[in-house]
Amino acid sequence: MLYHLVRPVARYVLSYYYRNIDITGLANIPPNAAVILAANHPTAFIEPCLLACFQRRTLHFLARGDLYKSRLATLTLRALNILPVYRIQDGGYGKLTRNYDTFDQCYRALSKCQAIMILAEGRCIHEKRLRPLRKGTARIALGALDRHTTLGDVYIVPVGVNFTAAERCRSTVMIRCGEPLRTSDYLSEYRRNEAEGIRNLTEALRAALSQHVVQLPEEIVDPTGELRLTIARNNLKPIPVGVTHSGKQLEVEERVANTPPADPALILRYAAQLQRLGLRDEDLTVEAPDRFPYRTLVALVLLAPLLPLWLLGEAIALRGPKTIEFYSPVRFAAVAVGTLLYVPLLFVVSWPWKIYLVVALMTAKWSLHQVDTLVSWYRKRRLEKVSPEQRDVLRQMREAAL
Repeated sequence: MLYHLVRPVARYVLSYYYRNIDITGLANIPPNAAVILAANHPTAFIEPCLLACFQRRTLHFLARGDLYKSRLATLTLRALNILPVYRIQDGGYGKLTRNYDTFDQCYRALSKCQAIMILAEGRCIHEKRLRPLRKGTARIALGALDRHTTLGDVYIVPVGVNFTAAERCRSTVMIRCGEPLRTSDYLSEYRRNEAEGIRNLTEALRAALSQHVVQLPEEIVDPTGELRLTIARNNLKPIPVGVTHSGKQLEVEERVANTPPADPALILRYAAQLQRLGLRDEDLTVEAPDRFPYRTLVALVLLAPLLPLWLLGEAIALRGPKTIEFYSPVRFAAVAVGTLLYVPLLFVVSWPWKIYLVVALMTAKWSLHQVDTLVSWYRKRRLEKVSPEQRDVLRQMREAAL
């Protein structure tokens, strides 16, 4: 019940929290079969929210056992289809035995041809590369298939989740679902040698998942990686907005990540010049109106009811871990919960305020797009303050960097 109540609200907030959500490969998720969506884990919990909201199947999730600190937390998390996985630091070896109950619940869900999402890396660390996978995904898939002999197969769909700037709102997230692995291909090996079957399925999953995650070389090998990705995505015209299904930007970023820079020193000099002039790369390609966008004034009026939510989200996020992995997810959660709390408010306020509040909520995406236009107009004004000669030098350096 709570899952299906929260899901449309989270989808609505995500659709304007990010400027662009590009998701491809949804046809690779079997609609009526036992499925595990195995994703990488760059943020605390944005990936499960995105997959729950932008594909059709109802999902079950796994989360750290230390989140189940109270009866209320336990009831809430279970109502959201979230099951606990305990680690040694969550209560010693004694609590590890509780994982058997979680595995049993996963087996039962898969036996009913339901879908589970697992963050296959286990640990949440934001970086543009795929880390070693934990064995839990393979263990659950093979365990379910071995225990329930009437279950035809368990499909493991590799899901790559890639952020342009995970700590920022109004950035872009790119998701690609790859072709599913069939767990039955590893079942006979698992029955002969459990550890070897789990290991080989985990290695196969890592090979499949690595094809859908943007992976930059180590920073000491290529310190220009992030800037090259920025240049490439700013060259995309038109810049994608809203929920899309093209996969074009992800293809561009993968191509850049897999191509060594022609002249790293030049790219670093270009970055230094931008910093010295107080500019960003997108300022050189921004498409902005010549006149002040007066529609922004209307947008700001409509955004007024959302402003307290954003300020509250910012305050809560600042009190928590100020890391890329946690900062933005906590802010998003605060905004989403605050948006949900506006629903009962509609039954209390007078009709003029009801209409205003509903219109403000329904036009949030349009309003934020107008604010984006205002920011672009301002950035364009800043660029015009730079001398034409300096602008020409920057553009020449930028073209050479590509």
